[in-house]
Amino acid sequence: MLRNEAGTIVAEGPLVLVCDCPGGFAETLVKLYAPFALLASILVSIIVGLRAAPLPILLIAIVWTTASAIGNGIAQRSARKHGQFRIDLERGEIVQQGRGFSRTLDARALLHAATPVVAGVEGESTEPGFEPRWLVLTMNNGEELRLGKGPAHALRPAVVFLREAGVEVLVNRG
Repeated sequence: MLRNEAGTIVAEGPLVLVCDCPGGFAETLVKLYAPFALLASILVSIIVGLRAAPLPILLIAIVWTTASAIGNGIAQRSARKHGQFRIDLERGEIVQQGRGFSRTLDARALLHAATPVVAGVEGESTEPGFEPRWLVLTMNNGEELRLGKGPAHALRPAVVFLREAGVEVLVNRG
């Protein structure tokens, strides 16, 4: 149904959809930055502890550690939206496997699907009508699951599949 650099969507049966949406570039950057920042903070703290540097330099370590913790929190929250999904509407379950976690959600908690336009640098397109869109499932608790990304015409088979399976699909214009 969909196969591109942002993931794949495949129908495995009349009511089973398997999606792989690995996540964004920012999550990877945070995963690379965080260990460096923590190691640098430890080294700065040791240098200050040995009195080889003045105490105010310790503020740099505090800022790096704080930025690393905030970045990791944001990356983990974003990672909960991405991963490999098996949406089995016949069994009534959504199984998600992400980086370091696996969970099963009740498909009855599925509120609707939508196709919002991707925001930010990743959302820039050169031609109107071909702007990248997410295929997003929204759960009753407000949580979003990103199934894939592509222009509207590429997501159309998956949107039709969801509609035929009885899932309400909101097609966003902007």
